[in-house]
Amino acid sequence: MKIERLSDNKVKLSITYEELREKGCSKKHILEDSYIWHEIFDEMLDVVEEQLEIDTGGMIAIEVHSMAGEELVLILTIDHFDFLSEMEDVPAETEGDMTGCELTFKFEDIENVIGFIHDEKKVRNIQSSLYYFKDAYYMCFSFDFDSQYESLEASLLEYAAPSSLSEELLKEYAILVIEVDAAQKVYEWFVKKV
Repeated sequence: MKIERLSDNKVKLSITYEELREKGCSKKHILEDSYIWHEIFDEMLDVVEEQLEIDTGGMIAIEVHSMAGEELVLILTIDHFDFLSEMEDVPAETEGDMTGCELTFKFEDIENVIGFIHDEKKVRNIQSSLYYFKDAYYMCFSFDFDSQYESLEASLLEYAAPSSLSEELLKEYAILVIEVDAAQKVYEWFVKKV
């Protein structure tokens, strides 16, 4: 794989189809936006971060520059922003219309999920869903932009780690454990009875 920095926030990635085949990925996986392609793309982002010392944590626009010949060429535009501070610029009259933000967190085991919900009463009222995928649990939360995430962030990061897996991806590839009100249900089933 070749990596070339084009500007402060643009990176060119070139990877041969032979390299992709060695990783178990074909053109079909890329075109279908499959989980295999997502895994390889995440690995590519890790290499970009390591080699160019660039944070790929922001929104990424992906332009497929070429799929012809023997290699895939991608141009990545990385938009760094803090979505919580960006929301402070929204006029007050529109703030009430916001439905919240979807964030996914990875818990190493169910004990961490239970521990977090036991310690943080406020999380029980937040819309959430729970998935099991590759020996870990993933909770997707719909936070209120103004206060909920900020008040839970320190405790949440003590029990879990932010995940780049979207709820849509988890719905397709993971085992659904609890679809709605996951935090409240875990509380009722495991914490309240103790």
